Amino acid sequence: MASDKVSRLLALLQVLLDAGHPLTAREVRARVPGYSEDDDAFRRTFERDKNELGEILGHPVRAEPVPGTDPPVDGYRLRADEAYLADPGLTPEERRALAVAASAVRLAGIDPSGGVTKLGAGVAEAGGRASPPTELPVDDAVLALFEAVAERRTATFAYNGHDREVHPLRLRFTKGRWYLTAWDTGRDGERQFRLDRLGGPVRTGPRHGFAPRPVTSVDALDEPWAMGDGPVTPVRVRIDAPQVDAARRAAPRADVEDEADGGVVLTLGVRNVDALVGFVLGFLDEAEVLDPPEVRARLLDHVRLRLTPVGGDR
Repeated sequence: MASDKVSRLLALLQVLLDAGHPLTAREVRARVPGYSEDDDAFRRTFERDKNELGEILGHPVRAEPVPGTDPPVDGYRLRADEAYLADPGLTPEERRALAVAASAVRLAGIDPSGGVTKLGAGVAEAGGRASPPTELPVDDAVLALFEAVAERRTATFAYNGHDREVHPLRLRFTKGRWYLTAWDTGRDGERQFRLDRLGGPVRTGPRHGFAPRPVTSVDALDEPWAMGDGPVTPVRVRIDAPQVDAARRAAPRADVEDEADGGVVLTLGVRNVDALVGFVLGFLDEAEVLDPPEVRARLLDHVRLRLTPVGGDR
């Protein structure tokens, strides 16, 4: 199932659970991101989503009259007792794999065995694993932001010397650090935050403090030149033919221009020039920055600095 469809179904589930009264189709479209503005396309997609959500829950999403409408209009909502997920039908091999994963990695100080047991996968399924699991480090900020992501709580914290108010969308642990993807309300855009750079505690607001929003910067953590608060600068980087495959893998979101000799020119959206310099230098003499001139100059200055012997003539 495509990630945008999964996000839409999860948002639909949450909206129907939060509804205090039956929501009309028009209200659903306004509250759930991802639906088409075209009426016919919306109706087709909404009907498919209702059917699939009903299959997941184990019973159909039923229509009921919206109070106070004349003529009557159908609406939709879910009550908490209707939201328990059906048995996912894991095979013994799948339960064993889940148990192994839960026994191999966990958040420091948090035992996942209760949740795993509810899916029918206990320690025995893991083959009696005796070695201690790898623990991902957590602190008060990580725990607060986990809650904020799960319950759509607005979060505030200090970052790079500035107070930030964000709508947390996703947490990710990669390369030894926690990162938060969030909608920055002050900058009106999606941003990535390294949690080890937070200055002070994280404060969170009430549950359901903002509407569901899909994550758009799926690959930003793997493209460090895209991270930061500054404006995005298009930078063109030429890659020689022997390194083209590696460059495409390292920069999957880049616009690519093929060249006659087998090389390519990548156009990257750059916020962090120093990170881009590191990317280009990784290809040695088989990559160069074409433009803009100021970014090319930054790269050349970096190369000259590295080639100048300590204490030598300049």
